[in-house]
Amino acid sequence: MSVRVGDIREILQLAAPGGAVEIPASVLDGCAPDVGLVFRGGELRVEGAVCDPKELWVTGQAATTAGAALVPVRVAFTGDGELVIGTLATADLGEGRGLLLIDGAAAGAELPPGAWAVADGRALRLTGRGPAAAQTDAGRLDGLGRSLPPVRLRTAAERERDRGPRALVTEHGILVPRPPAYRRAGVRVLESPMVRGWSPIGTPGGGDVGNGISVNYESPPLRIAGALTALPASPPYKAVIGGTLLMDTGTFNGSLMGAYVVPDGNGARPSLFAYGSLGSETGIGLPCFQVRGIAAGFGWNSRVRVPSAEALGEFPFLVALDNPGEIGADEDEVDPLSVLNKLIGGSNPWVRPQEGDLWLAAGLAFDCFASLRGRMMALVQTGSDLTISLLGAGGAELPTKGDKKIARVEIGIEATLRPMAGELSFSAGFTEKTFLIDPNCKLRGGVGMKFWFGKHPKAGDFALILGAIPRGRELPARYPKQQPAGLTWGIGDTVNITGSAYAALTPKSLMAGGGLDVTFHAGPLRAWLHARVDALVEWNPFYFDVGIGVRVGVSATIKVWFVKVTISIEVGVSVRVWGPAVGGEATVHLWFISFTIGFGADRRREPPALDWGGFQGMLPPPATMVRTTAISGYAGEGTSAPAARSAVKPWLVDSGGFTFTADTQAPVSKVFLDRDSTMPVETDRTVDILPMQVKGRDSELRVWLDYNDGTESLTDWGRTLIRGNVVNGLWGTSRDPGGDGLIPDRILGVRLISPPVDYGESTGFIDEKGISFDPIAPDGNQPLSAGEEPSGADPQRPGRVIEKIQDGIDAAGTRSNRSALTSALGRLGSQLGTLDSDLSGYARAAGTAFTANPMLVPAG
Repeated sequence: MSVRVGDIREILQLAAPGGAVEIPASVLDGCAPDVGLVFRGGELRVEGAVCDPKELWVTGQAATTAGAALVPVRVAFTGDGELVIGTLATADLGEGRGLLLIDGAAAGAELPPGAWAVADGRALRLTGRGPAAAQTDAGRLDGLGRSLPPVRLRTAAERERDRGPRALVTEHGILVPRPPAYRRAGVRVLESPMVRGWSPIGTPGGGDVGNGISVNYESPPLRIAGALTALPASPPYKAVIGGTLLMDTGTFNGSLMGAYVVPDGNGARPSLFAYGSLGSETGIGLPCFQVRGIAAGFGWNSRVRVPSAEALGEFPFLVALDNPGEIGADEDEVDPLSVLNKLIGGSNPWVRPQEGDLWLAAGLAFDCFASLRGRMMALVQTGSDLTISLLGAGGAELPTKGDKKIARVEIGIEATLRPMAGELSFSAGFTEKTFLIDPNCKLRGGVGMKFWFGKHPKAGDFALILGAIPRGRELPARYPKQQPAGLTWGIGDTVNITGSAYAALTPKSLMAGGGLDVTFHAGPLRAWLHARVDALVEWNPFYFDVGIGVRVGVSATIKVWFVKVTISIEVGVSVRVWGPAVGGEATVHLWFISFTIGFGADRRREPPALDWGGFQGMLPPPATMVRTTAISGYAGEGTSAPAARSAVKPWLVDSGGFTFTADTQAPVSKVFLDRDSTMPVETDRTVDILPMQVKGRDSELRVWLDYNDGTESLTDWGRTLIRGNVVNGLWGTSRDPGGDGLIPDRILGVRLISPPVDYGESTGFIDEKGISFDPIAPDGNQPLSAGEEPSGADPQRPGRVIEKIQDGIDAAGTRSNRSALTSALGRLGSQLGTLDSDLSGYARAAGTAFTANPMLVPAG
């Protein structure tokens, strides 16, 4: 606001001689914005004042933010008619140091040596001392006979005074000087960074929005600005503290932003994230590979939403990597805090709280051979779901030089691996910047792939999708969703070209197609071309259905007397072919008549049933249809006996324990563990064979052991069923175009574990030879005789044994091994009863149970 000269004069006139003059900061608003950085309490209070209302100055003593003691001050105002246009306040800090507050017209005043100055709220300037008169000592001469300066040790006070103030600590911030930068008005001026406007953050979300810490540092070419403040909190947050730090060096510019949020929920833990990027338009590195930007970020108790390939142009982290100005590096165009609010706000934020999650991100923007420009980022998220993502976008322009471009291609790529969930996805798509031949010829769409594996309920399924699948051929919801793929090209105001394409590859089928529409419109004349192709190919059994259609037309509007008449002519043909058995139909369309001609076999209503021979051709080879795989205890292969029923070499296994699996690629309804038994050990629902159109059949998996020219049952072996998904097109009951193509949780095999070794209860007959022994001469040395030399390895005291006992006696692995040992002893007939499962007391007692670290001898 404007300050009137009359208001200042009235304050000075009312002051009693030798009393106090108070000039509130509110009166000086707009005239001396940084009064709070110099004078305590944010007001000019001069004790023992001597005033001159006519010349508008006051002298006396005042408390400054540089110290607690009162110091001499002088405050003068400059008027221009009725308004105050400048303020100059000085304070003598002693020892040749001064403190100045400058604003407006007073900013051009001569600054005394050693003075601190705050001008316009932008920078702190520390003036240097003028050159002192040279002193010489006639008794001290150099090699040329010239007098040298006298030798005199300076006092501590002199050294401190010459050094000048290094920092000014105030209740509103810390001001620190820098080395010399330039001269101004004949005075040597030093730039200094300035942390200004510091105030407590206050209670987040409690209405203190705007309070916080602000940073404003400017020393050309370096500029740093930013703020940390409490932001408005709305669900799902009850408190938000966020901030940004912007940096510009002329060559590089960047931004660092982050937020600390408290979710709106009982017991919800706060989350934190930070992300920074630094970029340069010129780049650094080799001519063939120039790095234009780098970025890094992390988050605690938070998670990042991974965008699709088409949405990478909107992903703030990747945008900031390519151009930091887009995310707040240029505060004149973008409000950094509003960008931060977009990251964590809204119904679908980019960064959201997720308790227990941690994420790390690192990115790079680059130019390759001065033609390919790209940016890529790695994002790793752990906690609730381990996710590894690679995000990138790259493109090129032709020609690389010049303003006229004939093509620009930019592709976004996203690849995400979720190993714990058993999902791998990949997508690539054109961004909105892509065009060919003409900027109006836009390419759109992309391709997406997904694979499911491991413990995922749909393991074994996959999908490759291009574009958007048309209605009537819907796919499961979990398959990749893509935007329509194609091009749009408007050539002037007369011609418009639109093209589209799609494709989908799944375990069941392949579908593909596309269309082309060309229209011409000029005055009363209009012409068009519509072409389309659609194809469907199913694998099991093989079947195809392909349709092609083309229509060409023209219309014209003419005026007959006073009546406008539109004449339209259109000719079209479409052909549809299917098989086997091969058949089809052709449709001819004229502007006045349409007719259809059929040929070959009729289009099937249901797929034909295969016989067993035909279905066998759809199955894997017998060598891979059923497998046996050794897991543990396998020692190699033996030699086949001459009379063996099979040429397969027998397994050599460990008598202490052996594990193997037997599995098949077909669903199993009954599992037998001997050769001739009629009683299955496991059963499941019956098997259907869709290509043969049969239902309710039994499928048996029979496993037994050939041993010593005989067979052995495996019913007493430990067993675990192997379950998985099978393809609906083979083992289902109906063809569902919108189904997921898989039948879950079918028995596919069994894992078998040999029973524990039975050592028996009797040693049997032992003859005299079995218990004979070699006698020891009576005068021979016994193992514990005093004169016997020590034998074997020397015991060692390696240290940290007690710590290993403390860390391992109650560890999860130790508890698991104890449980396994207990179970093994139980199978041997040794029932140990109830055991103490909590050994934490032993771990705590280990530190006092030993007087020293135990001595150890290597085993074996």
